Amino acid sequence: MRILVVHNHYGDYVIGGEALVMQAEVALLRSHGHDVRVYERTNAEIARRGLRGQIQAFRDVPWSEEGYQAVAREIDKFKPEVMHVHNYRFLLSPSIFKAAKERGVATCLTLHNYRLACPAGQFLRDGRVCEDCIQGMPYRMFWRRCSSKDTIKTLAQFYLYWDSRRRHYLAPCVDAYIALTEFGRTRFVAAGLPAGRVHVKPHFMEDPTGDQSPPQERRGALFVGRLSPEKGVDLLLEAWRGIDYPLFIVGDGPLRAKLEKCASANVIFLGPLEHTACLTAMKKSAFLVFPSVWYEGFGLSLMESMACGIPSVAFDLGPRREMVIDGHNGFLCPAEDVGAFRE
Repeated sequence: MRILVVHNHYGDYVIGGEALVMQAEVALLRSHGHDVRVYERTNAEIARRGLRGQIQAFRDVPWSEEGYQAVAREIDKFKPEVMHVHNYRFLLSPSIFKAAKERGVATCLTLHNYRLACPAGQFLRDGRVCEDCIQGMPYRMFWRRCSSKDTIKTLAQFYLYWDSRRRHYLAPCVDAYIALTEFGRTRFVAAGLPAGRVHVKPHFMEDPTGDQSPPQERRGALFVGRLSPEKGVDLLLEAWRGIDYPLFIVGDGPLRAKLEKCASANVIFLGPLEHTACLTAMKKSAFLVFPSVWYEGFGLSLMESMACGIPSVAFDLGPRREMVIDGHNGFLCPAEDVGAFRE
C-alpha cells in the first residue's frame, strides 16, 4: 500500500512524543512492505516569515490555501491510497484533508491530544481537570484563561478549534480517527465525533532490552517529562519531602529553575536526555513516577518503563488504569493526593 504520512511539528523539528510515534509507525509500515512517504513541516517556519507573513499565517490557521496546495502536490506526485495525518496545527490546517478527498485518497487522523474536544487541548483549568467545553460554550476559555495567558495564542487555539469542529463534526472530512486509549475514544465520542469512525490503536515500541540482561542493581525513582504545570512535578517534589531515596528528573521546561530551588537534596535534575539515553536511565532505575495532573493522551513514559522492566507509581487519572494494573505492574493512587503518592 502507498501511504502518505503528514506531520506538522510544533517546533523546529524537535523530537517530541508525537514525532517519535510518527517515526516508529513509518518504520513499522515500511518493514511490512508498505511504500511510505513522509511530508513534514514545522511551525518554526512562521517565525521566519516576518510580520506580514506571521499575520497571514494567523489568518490561515483554520484553513490554509498554502497547506492545501503543498499537500495536493505531494499527493499528485506520490499517488497514495491513504493519507495518515499526525498533526496539522498550525501551518498545514484542516485544508489538507480536502486536498486528499478531492483526489480520492482515504484519510485518517491520529488524535494525539484532545483538541477536537477541548479548545485548550488538555481538559485542564487552574491545575484541575475540566470537561465543561465538551458539549458547548467553548468561549469560556477567554475569561477563564485556561489555555494560555498569551491572548494571541488563545485566539489562535480557539480559531482552529472552532473551525475544526465545524469541519470534523458538521462536514466530516476524515474517514477514520485513531484514538490512543478507550478512555480517549469516549471523550471524543461524547464531544460529537461519530463512534463508528473512532478506533483505538495504542502506541507501541520495539523491545529496548534486546538480548541484554537487566542491570545487577536498580536504584532510584525516575521522572521523565516536560517540566510544566500539567505534569505535576511540584506535587511530586512535595510528596518526596521526607523520603530518603534518590529521585532523578529527566526533562526541561518553563518550571525547571523554580523546581530546582524548592527540591530536596536527594532530587537530581539530569536535564533533557536523548531518547536512547533516557531508556538507559530507565533500565537503571527501580521505578517510574508519573504525577501528571491532566488526562494525558497516552503516557509514553509509562509504556517505556514497562518495556524496560520497571513498575510505575501514578495518579489514577484518565486512561492510566488501561496501562497500570494496580499492584501488578505498578501502583495507582487518587489524583493529586500527595499523601497517598508518598505512601
